[in-house]
Amino acid sequence: MPHENHRTRLGGTDLPPFLHSPLEMREAFIAAHEELSELAREARRSTVLVAAVDEHARVVDAVELDSGQSLVIGRHTGCGLRLGCDSLSLRHLVAHARPATPGTPPLLWLWDLHTGRPFMTEDGRFNAAVRTQGPLYAAVGPYALLFIPLQGPGEAPWPARAEAAWHALPARRFLDQRSAGTAALPRPGRRRLDGRLHQTDISCLDALRTLNEPGELESPWAELRLEWEGRVERHVLSRERLEQGVLLGRYERCGIHLSQGLGSLSRVHLLLVRLGEEVLAIDTASTNGTWRGHREIETTRLHEQDSLMLGKRLRLHWRRLRPAGTERD
Repeated sequence: MPHENHRTRLGGTDLPPFLHSPLEMREAFIAAHEELSELAREARRSTVLVAAVDEHARVVDAVELDSGQSLVIGRHTGCGLRLGCDSLSLRHLVAHARPATPGTPPLLWLWDLHTGRPFMTEDGRFNAAVRTQGPLYAAVGPYALLFIPLQGPGEAPWPARAEAAWHALPARRFLDQRSAGTAALPRPGRRRLDGRLHQTDISCLDALRTLNEPGELESPWAELRLEWEGRVERHVLSRERLEQGVLLGRYERCGIHLSQGLGSLSRVHLLLVRLGEEVLAIDTASTNGTWRGHREIETTRLHEQDSLMLGKRLRLHWRRLRPAGTERD
C-alpha cells in the first residue's frame, strides 16, 4: 500500500478536503490589521510579521519572525505559532526568514512538512513550498496565515485605516519554479516613489524530497553519518535534494526516517535545506531538542564538517563532499 503522502498531488483532484473555509487574504488582513500595525510600530529591524486568523475573523496569534530565524507552525506545544485544529499535523509548516540586501525586507520561505495537506495560496492553488520577499497568504485548515515582511526603520509608516493599509500592499505575482532545477534567488521588487514595493514575486517551489524518489541520477554533494547505540547509517545527498529540503525523524513521511531505539527522536525532528550558499539545520519543534555541544539550537548553519546531537541518542555528522582532486588537506 502506498504511503498516504503519495496520494496528494499538487494540482490534482486527490487533495484532502478542508472541513472549514478560511478567510480570503483581504478579509484576514483587515481582521489582523490592528495587531499587525502594533507589531510594525515596534519593529526595529528587518523582520516578517506573522498572523493567524480563524474562520470567524479572530486573530489567534501574531508574532515576529526575525531575519535568520525559523518559525514552526502546528498543533505541538513547542511550535512558535500554535494552531489548535485537529485537522492539522503536530508540526505542519516551517517558515524561515533570511537577510537580504540592506534596506530591503527579508526573504521568506514556507514549507509544508510532508503532511499530505499542503497550504493554499492567494491564487487558489495548493503549494508545498514557496519563496517571496513580499506579502504571503497561506491557508491551512480553518486558518488564514499572513506573512508581511518589513524592511526595518526605513519602512514607510503603515496607514492607520485597514483598507488603506491593504491597498498599500504590493501586488503579488506567482511564478511556477517547480521541477526547474536550481531556483535562482528573487531579484528585489520594483519600488514606488514612497519607497514601498510596487510588485513582488511569489515563487512556487517543489515539495520536500524523500531519498527513494525515482528520477535522474544526481551527483553526491554532501554526506550524513548518523550514529546511535552502536548503529551507523550513511546517506549521500545531492545538491538538488538539499535545495528542496530533506526531513529527518521517526515518521515515514520524513526523507530520512529512523525508528529503532530512538524514542527520544521526534516524529518530525529536523529539516535540512540549502538556501543559496548555506545549508541550514532547522529544528522542527522537537521534544528533546537539537544540540551543538551544550547549546540547544533552533536554526543553525552547517559548516563544511559539522556535528549535531538530535535528542538524547542520535549524533549527526555532516560533511560537504568535493569533486575528486579538490579535497582539502
